[in-house]
Amino acid sequence: MRKRKFIYVAILTSSILFICYAHALDLPKRFLFNKENALEEWQEKVFKNKVMYTVQSEEEALLAKSEEGCSGLFYRIGFSPKEFPMISWQWQVVEFPEKAAGETGPFDEKTGWIERDDYAARVYVIFPSLNFSKTRCIEYIWDENLPEGTVMTSPYFKNIKLIVAESGRGNMEKWVLEEYNIYEDYIKVFGEAPRRNVGAIALMTDTDNTLSTAEALYKNIKVGYKNE
Repeated sequence: MRKRKFIYVAILTSSILFICYAHALDLPKRFLFNKENALEEWQEKVFKNKVMYTVQSEEEALLAKSEEGCSGLFYRIGFSPKEFPMISWQWQVVEFPEKAAGETGPFDEKTGWIERDDYAARVYVIFPSLNFSKTRCIEYIWDENLPEGTVMTSPYFKNIKLIVAESGRGNMEKWVLEEYNIYEDYIKVFGEAPRRNVGAIALMTDTDNTLSTAEALYKNIKVGYKNE
């Protein structure tokens, strides 16, 4: 299991290394999911049981349903996180992965974390490098139990930092707006300013570790703009 998800991270990040910075001319970039072909500009990586990502054009949302699956969508885009630091989106959780008792806390070196690393909703900001070991990633998650604001390191790759953006069931089946300054968050989780541009964003709903199901929706994603 650990090897498969490490390979997922490696392929996801290595797939976006050669990004043209000119993409920043199109900023800010908005994803409305208001057309049936809205996913044509995204790329998908499937590693275990395809997660069903479906455009709900009437609601202008992306529906993600996972049944013991692990696959993600990513969009290549290059821009300076210092000049255009903001990202925002709305998400809604319909069903959380079924995590066993004792598998809801942060990573512990003695007990491990692999069985806990499933989330109903994730939004990634990826900072690729030609040297994969130097690729870094911020991952915003909605977790059922971990307190909002919790920062963790991925059990698969030390350069992936997870931030709990939303916590608990209180807002289940409601649209929740998130907005983050990725430049400031990078400094907070890595202890230094980013030396590379953003190379992509990604979305994922997965349940391959818990062997359960999860369902979430995403909409109104906006990336690469200045903090007013």
